[in-house]
Amino acid sequence: MIRPRKPQRLMSKAILFVAALMVLPMLLISWYANERASLAIQQQTGKAFLELNRQNLATMDRLMDAVDQNLVAMLRTSLIQSWDGPAERTSGERVGQYVETEKLLENYSGEVQYSFFALTQNPDDYDFAPYTDLSDSGVFLPEGQRTLPWLQQTLDKRGGPAMQIIGRFGYATSPSLTLSYSRAVSDLSGGGRMVGVLVATNIDGALVKQMNAFALPKGANSTLTDAEGRVLSGRTAATGTLYRLPEGGQELLPRVRIAGDSMYVYQDSDAYGYRLIYEIPLASLVGSHQTVQSIILVSAACYVLIVLLVLFYFVRSVLRPMSQLARLARAFEPGRPIAAEFAEQARSDEIGLLYRSFHAMTGRINQLIEERYGMELKQKESELMLMHSQITPHLLYNTLDSIYWYGIQGGVPEVAEMVRDLSTVLRIGLSRGKEMITVREELSHAVAYMQLQDRRYRHSFQYAVNADEDTLDCMLPKVIIQPLVENAILHGVGKMEGEGEVEVRVRLDGGDLLIVVRDNGFRPVDLAKIEALLAGTSGADGGFGIRSVHRRVTLRFGSDYGLRYEARESGGTRAELRLPRLLKNGDEQPSGHGAVR
Repeated sequence: MIRPRKPQRLMSKAILFVAALMVLPMLLISWYANERASLAIQQQTGKAFLELNRQNLATMDRLMDAVDQNLVAMLRTSLIQSWDGPAERTSGERVGQYVETEKLLENYSGEVQYSFFALTQNPDDYDFAPYTDLSDSGVFLPEGQRTLPWLQQTLDKRGGPAMQIIGRFGYATSPSLTLSYSRAVSDLSGGGRMVGVLVATNIDGALVKQMNAFALPKGANSTLTDAEGRVLSGRTAATGTLYRLPEGGQELLPRVRIAGDSMYVYQDSDAYGYRLIYEIPLASLVGSHQTVQSIILVSAACYVLIVLLVLFYFVRSVLRPMSQLARLARAFEPGRPIAAEFAEQARSDEIGLLYRSFHAMTGRINQLIEERYGMELKQKESELMLMHSQITPHLLYNTLDSIYWYGIQGGVPEVAEMVRDLSTVLRIGLSRGKEMITVREELSHAVAYMQLQDRRYRHSFQYAVNADEDTLDCMLPKVIIQPLVENAILHGVGKMEGEGEVEVRVRLDGGDLLIVVRDNGFRPVDLAKIEALLAGTSGADGGFGIRSVHRRVTLRFGSDYGLRYEARESGGTRAELRLPRLLKNGDEQPSGHGAVR
């Protein structure tokens, strides 16, 4: 036999929990805090360097924007465009043109140097111009200039910018590379011929200056590369060499990676496609990490002391009252009031609220038990009344049917027909408790009502009901056409002595069901009053029928649907009721047209 396990008291559980909290958790906290602190430092440092990288990249983009603007400004000058002029120039004119172009390029040059490669058809006329291996900037007309790969690539862009790594201009003991930015110059007068190429060089040196303007930790390095990993500019890496991010490592943040003993921070330029990479040694972050570790140890010691004080207060102020309330809850029996009062009920904190709520809850439970007994008695009475109410409509229909046949047999067919129409109106109006019926049933209800009114007003009006075939099985709320017909008869054609006309038209309008009731009544229409009735801003006198129809439709289907009135040009009114198209079986019906009379 298995002995039932005794429930462990709340106080014992709390003491066991706190005891375990001060031994194993402290060891775990020390290890975890150290790891998290290291990670937090790396993340915070990564965020800071990522923002610094973004700002550094923005200054480089602005430098490149300035270079591009200078190239565009120069290629639009008449001096640059004049190199496409007539070949028949004197030697003096050619020398003057060359000197003025050199001055223009010198005015724009600084850290970044600008040069112009003229694509003249007679380069021998400018044999006084130096070659690129002698001068680091200026106007160049060397033979075979179209064979230079970077020059041809610039011409292929037809005026678009080209960023390339090319050989550095000027005399040098050993060849070196530089970053260039060039644009082809075309004839702006409309000829479309290529005049030459404007190129900016030594951009890598200007970019290094921008890198040095942002302070990085000791041993850190910054490098600017293109999409293929070629170095465009760098503090230590030479232009044209390859520099790629190491594979693998830990993705600390988006665009921040830990690999080996370094942190790599990088961002790409949307405008120029290059990437700025920071390589930062992790050793430079150790100092701040040791400070954080010391703070964690001191915090842990303070934490232990605070836990002891909180434990003492918690046992006295919380656990003891909670244990007492638990005993009280176990002793409670539904139906028997608790008369005992406890000192904790006078407390203003959550414990006092809990005690007061418990006493209120037990009182409410006892009250609900009494109310449930009374509700069971009332439910039985309601079931008897419901059975009686179900018998009453059945008795009414049988009585009307008996009166109908009595009228037929007694030779008063008009009375019999009116009784039959009245039976139809009542039967469809009740609809066995259904709220939604088909258009076919609703039209039958409206026709029966108009037949009754036709006999009442001694055939003073004519009526017609037309409905498209594809609308007859659509669903709509019951008894919404009859109030519109009633309004047309009472306020329109009821006393027109045979000249009145009422027409009910049902059709589809896009995805909606449209019901139109028209009459040719001679009375003037107060549309403002009708709009106020529909909007509910007028008094409660009159218009209950149409207001009820509009309100039922908008509550069920939304404000896009409902009823509106307008005056007809030939006299009378036109009521338009718009509803969503709801099919009885939920499927689309084929379009077709028919009529119900």
